[in-house]
Amino acid sequence: MSNEKAKNEEIGIKVIADALKAGGTLLNVACPNCNYPLIKVDEKIYCKICNQEVYIYRDESELPKEYKQALKQKTKVSSVDTEVEKTIKGKIEDLRKKLEEAVDPDEIVKLSEAIEKLSQTLKKVKDV
Repeated sequence: MSNEKAKNEEIGIKVIADALKAGGTLLNVACPNCNYPLIKVDEKIYCKICNQEVYIYRDESELPKEYKQALKQKTKVSSVDTEVEKTIKGKIEDLRKKLEEAVDPDEIVKLSEAIEKLSQTLKKVKDV
């Protein structure tokens, strides 16, 4: 273990010990950011290492309205396509152009099936 890591760990332990001496309760839940134990003080839960309040909930319905809104803003998925989505869409467009020019029934079926499979894959990628 490096000296810096050991020093940081020692500081973390001291901060938690001070919080316990001041009347806090050590919880068996770790901070999602630093992985140190959380402390409960006056019905609020804190990470004394990150120096921030932490909310533990089973379901979003347990959160106050303002926290639900903040959570939705923070986790809102971007409308920008990922590289995988761009690639799949490009391949679908390439196949669509070939399908437009195709006259052989077997080729039409193969192209249609390939477009369908790529469309299903694109839907699965977007749902993730």
